[in-house]
Amino acid sequence: MHVLMLLLASTCYVGASLCYGASFLRREAPGARLAPWLLAFGFGSHTLDLIGDVIAAGVLPVATFAGGFSFFAWLVVGIYLALQARLSLAVVGALVSPLAFIAVMLDVIVRGDDRAVPVALRSPWLPIHVTLAFLGNAVFALAFAVSAVYLLQENLIKARHTAGLIRRLPPLEKLDRLSAGFLMWGFPLLTLGIVSGGVWSSMSEKGQFWTGEPREILAVLTWVLYAALLQLRLLGGLHGRRAAKWTIVAFALLLTSYLGVNLLKLGTRHGLGLAG
Repeated sequence: MHVLMLLLASTCYVGASLCYGASFLRREAPGARLAPWLLAFGFGSHTLDLIGDVIAAGVLPVATFAGGFSFFAWLVVGIYLALQARLSLAVVGALVSPLAFIAVMLDVIVRGDDRAVPVALRSPWLPIHVTLAFLGNAVFALAFAVSAVYLLQENLIKARHTAGLIRRLPPLEKLDRLSAGFLMWGFPLLTLGIVSGGVWSSMSEKGQFWTGEPREILAVLTWVLYAALLQLRLLGGLHGRRAAKWTIVAFALLLTSYLGVNLLKLGTRHGLGLAG
């Protein structure tokens, strides 16, 4: 049932990707209105699978890289769906849907039917720490997507020969405000994720808030970069193209640290797929 639900979700996600892509290229593209429904149905199947995982394992299935990445993609899709009707960001859906498809297929291929979670990770702090950290990462992913669309829109405006495409993208001012808003929401979530991880560590056998693991060091460096970026946006007047570029750089560091720690198996807890 686990693999079946994920395959159903992946089918919906890839369908949504195609429909979003078509609606982005053509205003009256067939199936354009179907895209959000396919994405929502995929999210529903993904949610049912996640609930099944929690019931089977007794805890969030994030002890592996594939399980953690699938949970991250689920959060990104959920946040996007919650904001889509209000913000009309179909072009962002064209970026979110493929991400969800890749994450779900990776979960199917790598994790398969394995829902086991190591005994050492069966703690009440696991869902608190992981949910906060991944929520922050998911919001930053949307800030990244919006910033990428900002740069695309700006380049199209400068090119002056794609008027139809420009009209299907949000105005630059709206994209800049959205990116700043996502940063303002993501930063406290990232902070709480790091702090909850430290509290969990101090209450474990190690009894230390800070263990010096590579992921902890990278998490703090990422926090410093996002703190500087947010302060420059709020107080230093950083906006527009430069803000979009730095938002993309910050998320690239965040993603690199997550992939590096998990794929290279650096550290102990965080080499198992945990978020922060």
